[in-house]
Amino acid sequence: MKIIEVFKTNVQTEAEAEELLALVHNSYIDIMANFDLVDCDKVLRVKGSWEDIKHIPALFIQHGFQCETLPD
Repeated sequence: MKIIEVFKTNVQTEAEAEELLALVHNSYIDIMANFDLVDCDKVLRVKGSWEDIKHIPALFIQHGFQCETLPD
């Protein structure tokens, strides 16, 4: 089952966002993801299975970025 999860990040630039999206899409081919860098929380929205999505924060941390789930 696919779910949507929203994360708060510290991504600042389009270049960082593009790099991280490529990393996510290459690591988890069934995930759809996009950033909203205009939002004060630099939001990452992800759609996919929980089995894949649960690894996103660790992936960002490994690459020097913060990533935490936003509460509903």
